[in-house]
Amino acid sequence: MKKQILTGVESFEEIIEGNYFYIDKTLFIKELLENRGKVTLITRPRRFGKTMNMSMLKSFFAIGAPAADGATHGEGLFDGLRIMEHKDIVEKHMNKYPVVFLTLKNIEFATYEKSLEGVKGLVSAIYRQNRYLCEGDRLDEQQKKDYHRYFAKEATEVELQSALYFLTECLQAYHKKRTIVLLDEYDAPITNALMEGYYQEMIKFMRGFLGSVFKTNNYLEFGVLTGVQRISRESLVSGFNNPKVCGIMNKRFTTSFGFTEDEVKDACEMYGLGHTYDDVKRWYDGYRFGGQDMYNPWSITGYLDEKEFGEYWVSTGSMRILQDVFSKGDDALKNELAALMTGGTVKMSLEDGITYPIKYVKSDTFWTMLLNAGYIKPCNGAKVGAFEAELVNMEVRNMFTRYASGWFCEQPPSVSETILEFVRHLLNGDAEAVSATLNEELLNNPSGHDFIIENSYHMFIYGMLSAVSGDYQVCSNRESGKGRPDCVIKPLDKSKNAVILEFKHVKRIPPGDLEAEAKKGIEQIEEKAYAHGLKREGYAGIYKYCIAFHKKSCVVAMRLAAANSEFGIRVTGRGQPE
Repeated sequence: MKKQILTGVESFEEIIEGNYFYIDKTLFIKELLENRGKVTLITRPRRFGKTMNMSMLKSFFAIGAPAADGATHGEGLFDGLRIMEHKDIVEKHMNKYPVVFLTLKNIEFATYEKSLEGVKGLVSAIYRQNRYLCEGDRLDEQQKKDYHRYFAKEATEVELQSALYFLTECLQAYHKKRTIVLLDEYDAPITNALMEGYYQEMIKFMRGFLGSVFKTNNYLEFGVLTGVQRISRESLVSGFNNPKVCGIMNKRFTTSFGFTEDEVKDACEMYGLGHTYDDVKRWYDGYRFGGQDMYNPWSITGYLDEKEFGEYWVSTGSMRILQDVFSKGDDALKNELAALMTGGTVKMSLEDGITYPIKYVKSDTFWTMLLNAGYIKPCNGAKVGAFEAELVNMEVRNMFTRYASGWFCEQPPSVSETILEFVRHLLNGDAEAVSATLNEELLNNPSGHDFIIENSYHMFIYGMLSAVSGDYQVCSNRESGKGRPDCVIKPLDKSKNAVILEFKHVKRIPPGDLEAEAKKGIEQIEEKAYAHGLKREGYAGIYKYCIAFHKKSCVVAMRLAAANSEFGIRVTGRGQPE
């Protein structure tokens, strides 16, 4: 039966009680019990069900408060879900432990002081939920006084670091049982502090905040942390016992976060969208956890609810780090980022942990950060050692393209008008004007210098095309014929001519060779039949361009393929090396 989809809610209890759409992930409980350490750290991209699963763990394990707490727990909440098939686990663990559940995902403030106030507010709320602990005489008078200080937000910064530890002490005193501590999005305050400029203060606080509850804590049954990044041991986790780390390349919990292919197919059928599955796969598939292909759950539920494709997931997060690349990054890093944006790959090795602050240079650290965040993936599944990585799927690729387009849209009016002229010349088949605009204006404009490095020529042109697209579609590195042309421009009106663009970057050339490279590019377009798909789509004609670059000069070669004829190559440009 088709259920209502409730987006934006990450409370397991609310979803189940309201009988909303839910894909059963309760076997995560069993796998956790079978594979956990004293402290387990699980990293996944944002919006991949981490908070929902932590909420589920709380509902399953928590004893709950005495009768004053009206929350639903136990078999009534989990009735009909897969974990209930495992009676031994249910009898031994369901509602048997005190549980502390805290999510730090919203600690994203501009100053350290405001972040501390935010943490105080979260701590106060947890103490309020457990205020029954102060009833009776199970806590001594000093414990009750200290409890009140946390509840009333009166704790000092030093005292705040021990807030979770002290709560486990009080829960042990009351229930005579050790506590399960669930800390969701543990790295969110740290990443935000890095962006806002108070990283050192925040990392020092978090060492104490995490270390007090997770290191040599006799009141702890076990702890689970979730986050996006694994902060390096040197930066953070040396403050507590070595956690059992289950990152995105680890074989554990591979299907617990995100949706599997079968789950997505079933959901599409349920909501009458089974016929769109191939497009769903293209838009939202591509994530790989421990070699298992997974779909983005936030985007899938958004699509099922709205019934139209869109960028549901990428619109929920900040791209501050990507923005900083273009103002702080070195040329090698920008060059590889350009390769990703234009359909290429980067070679990387997975780092064990992220060491902040990030240096914007070509490094495994930067690519590991993007991999963990869900923007890139291993090209051929899980790898050991060095491997090639690419953008995850169409949703992410569109976001990267939009960012590049935004950069070009922000150029001075004179540059923006020149970009428009360049595009018009391309669409009109005016090779001489294309060459003149590039050589005399765009390649020598100071605002474009950062992009004139190796593969960045591709992104430089692609970004300009994307920035002014409207009546046509711009594709990059899509399969066509026997290969992948660098760029294709497809007018929505098929009575107009389409455009194929191939780029060549020549580092060292003797006079005249740039023209030869441009001609070779036209021959490549012919040999690989890049125009085959466009011809089948019925375009009136096809302009075939190759632009050969050397430093800030280029030569443009162009051939027009009309409906029933093929014209010769026209070559024009500034081919002499500088």
